[in-house]
Amino acid sequence: MSITEPLEVLEPRLVAVDTYTLCHVDDYIQDVSNDCESLAYALNLIETSDPASKGVIVAVRSALLAHSEHASKMSADIMGNLITQDEVSINE
Repeated sequence: MSITEPLEVLEPRLVAVDTYTLCHVDDYIQDVSNDCESLAYALNLIETSDPASKGVIVAVRSALLAHSEHASKMSADIMGNLITQDEVSINE
C-alpha cells in the first residue's frame, strides 16, 4: 500500500502510531529503497578492466539492490499488516 491510498482505511487500525508518523516512516523507507536502486544502476557506468575492481562493483551493486528490495518489502509488509489488523472503535 502506498501513501496515496485513502487514510480512512488506516485510521480505524491506528493504535499507538499516528498517521503522520506512519506516513513519514513509509516515505523514508521508500526513499531508502529508491536511493539504493539508483546507486546500484549508477555503478553500471563505471568502466574498469581490473578484475578485482569489477568484483567490488558487482558486490556493492548486489548489496544495494538487496537493500532496495528489502526496504520495498518492509514498507509493503508494514502497511499490509496494519490494514489486516482488526478495526478498533475510537470513542470521542
